[in-house]
Amino acid sequence: MKKLFLSSLIVFITASIMSSPSVCFPEKPDPEVWEHLSDNFYYNKTNLIKSSNIISVWTYRTIADKERKHLIEHFKESDVKKSTRYQNLDHQTMLLDIDCRKKLSKIEKLANYDDKGNVLYEETYKNSEWTGIVPESKLDETYRIICDTPEKRQKISALKKQCERECEEWVNADEKKFFRDKFTHQNHYNASLDKCFILVNYSKKQLKILREINENKIYGSFRSKGDGTTIMCNVLEKTCKSEAEWDSLVKPYMEE
Repeated sequence: MKKLFLSSLIVFITASIMSSPSVCFPEKPDPEVWEHLSDNFYYNKTNLIKSSNIISVWTYRTIADKERKHLIEHFKESDVKKSTRYQNLDHQTMLLDIDCRKKLSKIEKLANYDDKGNVLYEETYKNSEWTGIVPESKLDETYRIICDTPEKRQKISALKKQCERECEEWVNADEKKFFRDKFTHQNHYNASLDKCFILVNYSKKQLKILREINENKIYGSFRSKGDGTTIMCNVLEKTCKSEAEWDSLVKPYMEE
C-alpha cells in the first residue's frame, strides 16, 4: 500500500511541478524565506546549499483542490483516518538536488502539511534517481534562477573563448607538423561536460576526428574509402556503421 501511495504521490508531484494547477490556494508562505516563482510554486532563497555543480534547494507548493480531493479519495478505502486528515492538506515541501551542469534533479526529502503546519506525511529518499528537468516546467524555472545566473553565464562565455583560443593553437601546431594534410574544423565548449572539443575533417583522407583539447584525447574517429565504404567508425566505446550514424553520435558533444 505504501508503494501504491508513493507512486500516486510522485505522479502528482511531477504533474504539479510541470504544469499550473487550478487555483484556490491556501495562505502564502513567508516571503522573507520563500521566493515566489509562479502560481503556487516557491523556492527557499535563504537556504541554498552548493557543492560543486550540485545545488540543494527546498521548494514549497500549495496544494490545489483537485490534488487534495484525489488523495482523500485514494485513502477512503485503505486508510480512513489518513483520508480524513488529508481534508486539511495545505502544502508540500521538497528538498531537491539539482545538477546545474547536467540539468538533472532528484528528490531527497518530501513532506505534506495541514493548514496548521502539522506533518501529515514525510519521506526521505535514499536511492532516488537523477532525472532530466523538463523544459518550461516549474522545476525548469527553479533551475534557471539558481543555476543560470549572470555569473555563470559570464564564466561560460569566458570558457568558450578560452576553448576557441586553445583549438586555434592546436590547429596552428598541427598544420606546421602536417602541412600537407589540409582540413577544416569546428570547436565547441560543452558546458554540461566542462570540456573543449574540436571536430576535424581531413577531406583528402576522408577522415573525421573528434578530440578533447585539454585531455588531448580522441573521442571518436570516422574514415571511409573512396567508394563510401566505412573503414572506421567509433565514438568512445560505441561503434557505428555509417558517416550519418557517426555524425549523430558526435552531435551531443558539439552542441550541448
